[in-house]
Amino acid sequence: METKFAKVEPGNVITGVVDEVKPNEVILHLDYAYSGRIYLNELTKKPVDSAEEIVKVGDKIEVVVKKVDHDNGFVLLSRLDIEAAQAFDVLQTYFEEDTKFDAKVLRTNRGGLMLSAMGFDKLFMPISEVSMDYVSNLDVFVGQTLSVKVIEIKRNRVVVSHKQVERDKAKEKRKADLEDINVGDVMDGKVSKIMPYGAFIEIGKRIEGLLHISEIAHHNVKKVEDELKEGQTVKVKIIDAKKDKRSLSMKALEPTPWEQFLKKHKTGDEVTGKVVKKMQFGMLLEIEPGVAGLINRNDYSWNPRQNLAGEVSVGDELNVKILSIDADNQKMTLSKKHLEYNPWEDLKVKAGDDVSGEVKELREKGAIVEVNGVEAFLPIGEIVSDRRINSVDEVLKVEDVINAVILRFDKKNWQMVISKKTFDDKKVRDEYKKHLRSENKEDQSQTLGELFAEKLKGFK
Repeated sequence: METKFAKVEPGNVITGVVDEVKPNEVILHLDYAYSGRIYLNELTKKPVDSAEEIVKVGDKIEVVVKKVDHDNGFVLLSRLDIEAAQAFDVLQTYFEEDTKFDAKVLRTNRGGLMLSAMGFDKLFMPISEVSMDYVSNLDVFVGQTLSVKVIEIKRNRVVVSHKQVERDKAKEKRKADLEDINVGDVMDGKVSKIMPYGAFIEIGKRIEGLLHISEIAHHNVKKVEDELKEGQTVKVKIIDAKKDKRSLSMKALEPTPWEQFLKKHKTGDEVTGKVVKKMQFGMLLEIEPGVAGLINRNDYSWNPRQNLAGEVSVGDELNVKILSIDADNQKMTLSKKHLEYNPWEDLKVKAGDDVSGEVKELREKGAIVEVNGVEAFLPIGEIVSDRRINSVDEVLKVEDVINAVILRFDKKNWQMVISKKTFDDKKVRDEYKKHLRSENKEDQSQTLGELFAEKLKGFK
C-alpha cells in the first residue's frame, strides 16, 4: 500500500502535532517522511522565555514550511506569519469593538513609536497619540507596555493610540467625580477662562463649571474682568446639574441686597433713593444697589396739581418714607409727601366763612391769595361788584391784605375759591341794617337803593 505524504515545500501551510517541547525548540509530527522543527524565535514574537509557555505535547498547530533539510532529515518550520495573521484578525475585531489591549513599545521612529502585540510588530503610534500630556522625549517609552486602542487599520498598517485610552479613563474619572458634585454643594474653584458671558471655574481635575455673569454678584456686573481674574480662587455654589454640565453661582453664597436692606430698615423709615425709571403711574427709586421701591404719583406731593413728570428727572435723588415692604416678593412702596407738612390737613374752614389773606400773585384771570397758609384763588369777577375791570392790577397789587368769603372749598383737591366782592357786599348790607336800627327817625322816603349806593361809595 502506497503512503501519502503532505505536500511539503517552502511557503506551504501545513498542520502538525507537537511531539516534543524544549525551551528553545518544538518537534512536530508531520504527514511526511521527515519530522518538523520550530525554533523559539520562529514560534512566536510574544515576549516568552520558553516554548513551553506557547505549546504542549499533543497540540495540533498550523505552520509554514521554511526549508526542507534533506541532509539532516527534518523540515524547518515557522509560525510567525500565521501568528501575525491571527493577530491582525484580532486587532480588526478590537478596532470594530473599540477594545483596549496591551502593546509593548519596541522602538521610536521619526513620527512616533513602533509597538508589538500578540505577535504583530507593526503597530504604529503617532507622537500626537502617545499621551494627553505634552511629550518631549519618546525614548522613555521604549520597553514599556502601554494600554492602547486601534484607531486606524489597514493591511500591514495598524495605528494605535495610548492617548485615547487616557482620555477614556479621564472621562470615566470625570463621570465619577461629577456624580459627587450635586446641586447645593459649595466648593472652592479656580478661574480657568474668562468669557464675555461669564467665567469657567475649575472645580475638579478636568472638571469645569460655568459661572454666568449674572451669578457673579447681586449688583449689576457689566464686565467679568471687573470682578474676576484668571487663576483666582473663588468659592462657588452648584445651582444646576444637567448631565456633565454644572452651573455655578457666587452670589448665592452672599446675602441678597434685600436681605441686607431688611436688616437695617423697616416700614416708616426715611430713606434716600435715586430715580431710575419714570412711568405713567409713578416712578421707580433705587434705594440701594439691587433694592428698588415704587412711589405712586399720588404719593409724590400733597398738592394734587403738582406736575410729577415735569419736576423729576431720571437720576434725581429724593428723600422718601417707606410705606410698606413685601419681603417675599421684594417689593416696597414709598412716599415723598408723607415726609412733608400738609397745610390743608389742619384747615378748619368751610364754604361761606369769612377769611383774610395776602395777595401773592396777580394773574390774567384773577389773583392768588394766601389764606391760613394755603393758596386760594380770587377770580377777576369776584374782586369788585360795582364795575367791570379788565385787569387785576387795576384794583389789586401784591402784598395787599384783603377780606373775602369762601365760595368753594375742597380739602382733598387743594381747592379754595374766594370772593372779595361777596365780602364787601355783605359788609354793606350789615352796615345798612345797623344804620336802619340807629336812625329810625330819619326820613323814610329815601329808597333802599339810594341808601345802598351811598354806603357803597363810602367803601371805595
